[in-house]
Amino acid sequence: MKIIQITDLHLRCDKDYSVFDINTFQSARIIIDHISQVHKDLNALVISGDISDDETSESYSNLLELTDQIDTKIYLMPGNHDSIKEIKKCASISKVKSELYFVDDNWIYFMFNTKKDNSPNGFLKQDEIDIFTDMLRKNEDKYFMIFLHHHPVEIGSPTMDKMIIENANILLDLIRKNKSIRGVSWGHIHNVFETNINNAKLFSTPSTCYQSKPRSETFTIDKKEKPGYRIIHFSSSGNLETKVVRMS
Repeated sequence: MKIIQITDLHLRCDKDYSVFDINTFQSARIIIDHISQVHKDLNALVISGDISDDETSESYSNLLELTDQIDTKIYLMPGNHDSIKEIKKCASISKVKSELYFVDDNWIYFMFNTKKDNSPNGFLKQDEIDIFTDMLRKNEDKYFMIFLHHHPVEIGSPTMDKMIIENANILLDLIRKNKSIRGVSWGHIHNVFETNINNAKLFSTPSTCYQSKPRSETFTIDKKEKPGYRIIHFSSSGNLETKVVRMS
């Protein structure tokens, strides 16, 4: 199984919208064009939130235009800037999904909705935790990959760590107790962070537009780092290998 994760597109209704000297639509287009041309063996594309920057229906239409060339299933997750209603509308077409999880071979891929209403912070919903916990219990022979928008662990950046998943300890306790959880990946922080807990690799994926400096006291744009995406390979034996690809 080969999955590519992209995140934090920050699209608006206006395709000419730029922030920090980056046109978010064109920056996302470069990355998605590259993925469609280079990764013909792609099994799924996961877009882990902040798809939109203004919650307009036009911004999601822009996403559908960008991903029209992707010939595989696309899974959408909400970030703090997204409209869940508009995401569900996007998921009404055949290849676009907004499901809580999907299963392939020996792996279960679980996509939490960490959006908290009227807040930039993340929050895990109890019903989703209950479903996930039940799946862990009933599928001891399978491996689990978790996708989120918000980060579940502190990344050493005071400004961003205020917007962490507020009740992340629930998930971290499950990771510590279950060796079948092998990976956790998120967006939101606009840079790359990696660590390990128990059997799980935890990592973030860079934004398709502007990047932030890791471990900065305040949110600071990193003009040296380019937009990118993450490739994740999953083996039937429970191993995963991953790398970040940056656009030149």
